[in-house]
Amino acid sequence: MFVFYQVFSTNTIKFIFSYSVFGYSIIFMSVKIMYQPRNFKQEDKKQLLELIENNALATIVSMSSQGLLGNHIPMIIVEREGQLFLQGHVAKVNNIWQDYDNKVDVLAIFHGVNAYISPNWYPSKKLNGKEVPTWDYAVVHVSGAMCFYQDKEWLFQHLDQLSQINEKKIAESWRITDAPEDYIDKMLNAIVGIEIEVKRITGNSKLSQNHSSANVSGVISGLKGLGQHEVAKCVEKASSHTSS
Repeated sequence: MFVFYQVFSTNTIKFIFSYSVFGYSIIFMSVKIMYQPRNFKQEDKKQLLELIENNALATIVSMSSQGLLGNHIPMIIVEREGQLFLQGHVAKVNNIWQDYDNKVDVLAIFHGVNAYISPNWYPSKKLNGKEVPTWDYAVVHVSGAMCFYQDKEWLFQHLDQLSQINEKKIAESWRITDAPEDYIDKMLNAIVGIEIEVKRITGNSKLSQNHSSANVSGVISGLKGLGQHEVAKCVEKASSHTSS
């Protein structure tokens, strides 16, 4: 039997297919660095981690026997002996943990602020009309090996940490010990813990850094007019870093 190999690449994922007279299958997939224009490439580790902490709902892309699988899972960052990990959990009925190719790193995508940018906000548009709409955004990609936990002690500690992180801004915060012990024990039986060892973390912050200060001011004003104050604040912050 003859087996042939073919490589197929995109900006983010590289596949190697094997195929024969009996069909083809994916035998290897590696996550590559996303497209990062020089003006928007985010390399500040502190800011990358802050985006994850402030936008904890990750899109987890993994390889299953049926192809790519996407899940949306709240994640927290933990550090052990200098190594970063992402931790989360899913319902036990979710097949991400039963149908996962552990030879393939997973990709976790965290989305920060984003907004449509109208060319009418640019003063330069009034000069020659040579402006078009765009979209400002901030995003972080994390790739690494994924493993799973069913140990109740691990799960309890994870849920306790997850709830403490997200309840800290609430005046009357909930604690896992507020619920009856037997009820929590039942809940622990119904979930599986997820941990991703962070091998690579990359980010883009496309926040109008490639425009003049006059255009940036127009963008900030336009965003505020639409009530997009958080995006406007990020554009203003990015502009101050570019000019400094």
